[in-house]
This record gives sequence, C-alpha cells and structure tokens, in this order.
Amino acid sequence: MNLPPDLDQPWCRELLSSPGTEIVSQPTAKSDHVDFRLSNSMFSRTLYTPTGIRAQINFRRPTKEPDAARPWEFCFLLSVGDGLDGKTGRAHGGFNALLLDQITGTVAAEASGAFAPATATMTVDYKAPIDTPGIILCRGWAIDITGRKNWIKGSIEDPSGKVFASAKALFVSPRIQNL
Repeated sequence: MNLPPDLDQPWCRELLSSPGTEIVSQPTAKSDHVDFRLSNSMFSRTLYTPTGIRAQINFRRPTKEPDAARPWEFCFLLSVGDGLDGKTGRAHGGFNALLLDQITGTVAAEASGAFAPATATMTVDYKAPIDTPGIILCRGWAIDITGRKNWIKGSIEDPSGKVFASAKALFVSPRIQNL
C-alpha cells in the first residue's frame, strides 16, 4: 500500500490493513474525485493545503459500535497542519465541528443511499484539544435510518482511541421528486 509520507506510520498501516477494511479514496486539492453536482470547495479549495489537511485517506470497515444500525463505519484518516489552529498548536474548535459534520454527512449519504442529505441538527461534545501538526482518525456510523431521517454518530480520535470530540447528528434526505 502506497501511503502519503505523513500517514506512512506503523499504526496507520495496521489500521488500513485490518480485515474488512476497504480504502474508498485519497482526496486532495489536486484529485479528480470531485463530484461537480455537489461542490465541496471548503475541502478541495480551502482545507487541502500543506498547512491544512496535508493528507487524507477515506475508508470503510466493520464497526464494533453496539448502537450501529449498519455493520460498517466510514472513516477519514487525516494528517493536519498548523494552518488549522485556533490557538498555537491546537486545531480550531470549528474545524472539529466541520470534520464531524463531514463524516456524519458522508455516513448519512452512504447509509440512506440519498444524494446530499442535509444536516438538520448536530450536537458536538468537545473532550480534548487536537494537537497540530498531527494525525487524527474520524469515524462515523449510522444509529437509526427511518424514512428520510438519518441519525448518525461520529468521533475524532488519536491512534490510541482517545476521543477529542464526538457528535450526534440528524440528517434529512431530500424528497424524491416525481418526474
């Protein structure tokens, strides 16, 4: 497996080679994975920089969460730089919320099969600061999919599983339009 230099560490290799893990994408500012029906310029133009999100690998894996409504979780493995600081050496709290919105929204879309579900509400619990530069793991899993409502949980963690922030979010899938 060819990993970006920032993510070429033993714990990252172990994480990504775990049984059942499927690498989905490695987005960057220069990647061609962008779906232009849904612009995500916040990430592609603003955050994917040498001092922002320096490297990212997105993957799915089996979940061990007891409240999961699906047998899998979606994850982002990220190398973050000091351009995301709110205070020197610490990621801005708004960045934490942005990542949690992104991971839970990704899970809502995957779990429901809907294109671009909208965030209705999200509660973020801040537990510890994210040191920058550093490597973090964002995880998200569905806890309830009922009709157009998608309840999702997410967390941002370090290699040992220490949680920096967690969230519970409600996403609403778009109505199906009759043609």
